[in-house]
Amino acid sequence: MTGPFAGLRVVEFGRFIAAPYAAQLLADGGADVVKVEPLDGDQTRRNGEVIPGEGRQYLNKNRGKRSLAVDLDHPEVIAAVHRLVHRADVVIANFRPGLPEAKRLDYASIAAANPRVIYAENTAYGRAGPLADAPGMDVALQAYSGIAFLSADGPQMLANPVVDYAAALLLAWGISTALYHRERSGRGQKLDVALLQAALVLQNNTVNHVDAIDGWRHEFVEYLKRAFVEGESWADAIARREELQPTRLARAYYGFLPTRDGVIAVAGGGTQIQRRMLGVLGLDDPWVTQPGWETDDPEGHTEEIYRRVTERLREQPTAHWLAAFARAGVPAAAYRTPQEVVDDEQAWANGFLVRLEHELLGGLTVVAPPVQFSETPLSVSPASPVLGKHTREVLCEVGLDDEAVSRLVAAGAVRGAG
Repeated sequence: MTGPFAGLRVVEFGRFIAAPYAAQLLADGGADVVKVEPLDGDQTRRNGEVIPGEGRQYLNKNRGKRSLAVDLDHPEVIAAVHRLVHRADVVIANFRPGLPEAKRLDYASIAAANPRVIYAENTAYGRAGPLADAPGMDVALQAYSGIAFLSADGPQMLANPVVDYAAALLLAWGISTALYHRERSGRGQKLDVALLQAALVLQNNTVNHVDAIDGWRHEFVEYLKRAFVEGESWADAIARREELQPTRLARAYYGFLPTRDGVIAVAGGGTQIQRRMLGVLGLDDPWVTQPGWETDDPEGHTEEIYRRVTERLREQPTAHWLAAFARAGVPAAAYRTPQEVVDDEQAWANGFLVRLEHELLGGLTVVAPPVQFSETPLSVSPASPVLGKHTREVLCEVGLDDEAVSRLVAAGAVRGAG
């Protein structure tokens, strides 16, 4: 393997999304990543299962790794795993609370034998506070953090697990930062990324409070404590928030709008772009074109402009408006489904999607490594390994011989080393 992490040894005790995807990013960079799985494999092997043991949600987060399938309760196995982590540059873990200490796979135990180790943990709510030991997954953190989309019908789960993936990116960034520090100091360290923190980062635009202008927030929070007990609806709650924090709605210029044959997204995020957009549409909005213009009915004016904009857009197909907006310098794009994006010419032209060959499933199209480097390019790693594919190989690397591994196979303590 080549790449910025070539020669780096990583051991992953990851489940689901955040830790496995972070480890995959390191594998894309050339690191030797050993994924330690239970005998029945990471749960995601059964999520969206294509054939037994090969699930869609495993395939897209575990390429370029070696799979070690073992029973950590077996004394000879845990001794071998200890040797493995004591030689590692990085350990990535999202164990259940208490398990790493019980197995001496926690940071303190590993660092005692391997002080240069970078130990990266993924937790749900962080290590302190009343929810420190609470389990959590993406949908729970969407609810708790407020990132779930709020409609008049109530909160709606985001279709993609954006909190998990944001946590994975933060983990990979944190590990890279810790490795840089180790190069300068010679010292390893522990780092922790909580799903809650990742969810807050994604809401950096809205999770904040400015004392001088955000006093309304306290009143709104107090209102919510009693609103639903008193029979208020979610639509009422949204209206109350708008009443307390009046905003100049810009939905005619920013968001999804219908055309004759589909939906177009426009991003008129400033007056200059809004003026260009009005020019393309042949419309006028004095709130945009006449500095200082005011109205006694801002909501009514916004609705009228929205109606006029959408009526005009429905007169022509999406392709017409995309071309016109491009000429005028208005950011816009057609809405497409993920199923259409798999064939996208732009994504393929830039190498954002790649083809891999899986030994059991054949051809796969997957998302490529997400950063492009001129000097140390990331590699398109081999497809995700079948369960336990590298068990014998890895155990022999840490001191067991073929006979010892075969005994563990016979005892049912390891898998995939037949």
